[in-house]
Amino acid sequence: MTGEESRRRRRARWAWVAGVAGAAVVLFIAYLRMSGTYAATSDGADQALQGWDMLHGNLLLHGWTLGDVTYYTTEIPQYALVEMVRGLGADVVHIAGAITYTLLVLAAGLLARGRATGRDGLIRLLVAVGIMLAPQFGNATHLLLSQPDHLGTQLPLLLIFLMLDRAPRRWYIPVAAGAALAWVVVADRVALLDAAVPLALVCGARVLLAVLRHRKSLASQWYELSLAAAAVLSFVVAELAVRLISALGGYHVTPVVSAQLAHLHSLPRRFVVTLEGILNMYGGDWFHISQNSPFGPDLGGLPLAVGVALAAVHLAGLALAAWGFLRAFRHFFDPADLVSPVLATAIVINVTAYTLSIISYGLFDAREIVAVLPFGAVLAGRMVPARLAGVPRRLKPALAYASAGVLACYLAALGYGAAQSPVADNEQAVIPWLQAHHLTSGLGTYAEANLLTLETGGRITVREVAWRSGGDVPRSFETKASWYDPRHNYANFILTNSAEQWGMDGGFHRLIGLIPGSAIAALHAGPPAHVYHYKTFTIMVWNHNLLDNLGSNPAIEPGEIPCTQDCL
Repeated sequence: MTGEESRRRRRARWAWVAGVAGAAVVLFIAYLRMSGTYAATSDGADQALQGWDMLHGNLLLHGWTLGDVTYYTTEIPQYALVEMVRGLGADVVHIAGAITYTLLVLAAGLLARGRATGRDGLIRLLVAVGIMLAPQFGNATHLLLSQPDHLGTQLPLLLIFLMLDRAPRRWYIPVAAGAALAWVVVADRVALLDAAVPLALVCGARVLLAVLRHRKSLASQWYELSLAAAAVLSFVVAELAVRLISALGGYHVTPVVSAQLAHLHSLPRRFVVTLEGILNMYGGDWFHISQNSPFGPDLGGLPLAVGVALAAVHLAGLALAAWGFLRAFRHFFDPADLVSPVLATAIVINVTAYTLSIISYGLFDAREIVAVLPFGAVLAGRMVPARLAGVPRRLKPALAYASAGVLACYLAALGYGAAQSPVADNEQAVIPWLQAHHLTSGLGTYAEANLLTLETGGRITVREVAWRSGGDVPRSFETKASWYDPRHNYANFILTNSAEQWGMDGGFHRLIGLIPGSAIAALHAGPPAHVYHYKTFTIMVWNHNLLDNLGSNPAIEPGEIPCTQDCL
């Protein structure tokens, strides 16, 4: 290679790096704007407060009780890093969500590119990036650009697959992959379905074929055996790590609700729910389109015809992903491609488990199978362009124009989403009122508690309580035990918000069949000194510390705030 050729390659390499970095900045800004079109909720506030506590030295989150998906090694450290720069506030949720999705889109593009270079590599990358480019308004924005959920788990998994795709077959690769998988499983056990089990199955099947059919020695399959063992051991290591954290005085985990199998008669409906969820994630859901839809595709001010047209265009991306998914199984035993069959197998396992379980209840629950989007996009990029290379020459111009048109529509949808005004959460309106009345510490429900605390940067603290007619107690779910110690903390008001009755909190109450709010707030704390009504809020104020009236045994379920007719 001459000196001039070497310089040209270096310039091309730096141009590629600069292009990716520039695209990342543009995408981040667009996704940050679009994230703001879906109001922050307590689901994101939980991890933001945990990240803040971690940032201030509580590395093991001592005293915290986290949900069954802890995000301890994934989003919580990310939130801490964002807060190191930004401070504590509700926009941390949007910033972190935009960062995660930007990196996920780029990681999917790089994994789809594989080892291809030049024009072929660029096409593969653009196919994957294009499919994920423009999330649909409403529920898809919530799933992909908002608070922590299973989507954030997919970023480290794609990075693990990227390592397996590019790295040489050396002994340290299975070790690194197993360690990284264990790290992710600590935060989210869905990584078992999305990576560990598929990797073990594909590698195990390849070993069996090589030994039983091709009569190869077991020793010659050391790499696949090592990867399978690493995948299995990742769960063991993760379990030991969680137990060690608990033994060292770290966080506790809310017991997992078992994912029971659904009744046979409900399977047709659950199959439909699964399809609707996949359409929603890919931006092609036209079934639930409406203005201001909280759990479906929101038009965002677009005419209905335009919203339906954009959803229809997004079906092209879903079709490519489905095609890539089916073609990936042809590479199940291809020694040159381990990643594609693992991704395809992961989709099968994840979607099947979701459809057959009671988890597949509604569109919102599609978060459990969100891996279908990045994995499908990667498979489309890795599988489809090579197949399209065989298209007759006379049809290639038409195919190129059609592809450019679809990508232009995706860019237009992203641009329109980024141009929309941000939406305030339901709790913002009461903050000036509380400050004006010098109310800084109170009690509430899950919907208001951590979100208000985050929104005010901790200047106003609202703690969640499990409300019971037989005695109110601290709630042991995404909370810290020390918050409820009356020797060090004070709370003199109870806050409710009728605007939240349709949402997650009230819906969860009805779902698990808890007691109605039939008792009176005065039952345990005496009558309130004052009862105020402000917009959709009811604020009951006492002249003493309400923490003294709480029981000592925390509860997992929330219950409902009891209230007299006078305060409704």
